[in-house]
Amino acid sequence: MKIKILQKCFIGSGGNLMAGEEHEIEERIAEKLIARGFAEAADKKKTAPKKKKTTRAVETLETPEDVDLAPSED
Repeated sequence: MKIKILQKCFIGSGGNLMAGEEHEIEERIAEKLIARGFAEAADKKKTAPKKKKTTRAVETLETPEDVDLAPSED
């Protein structure tokens, strides 16, 4: 069962669980943590996909081949 930890707690098989983390643990242990107020059932609908921060697109750069470096003779 997937749960979200509300308070720091310790479970024997999983060690320390910190507040705000989501874990997939055994049904029996998850129900006990929820009943005692240490966790809540994680809602799959709440997790929205992360937005991309960048498109990683590179703008066209001028290269030495594109730029006329020779002085113009007028």
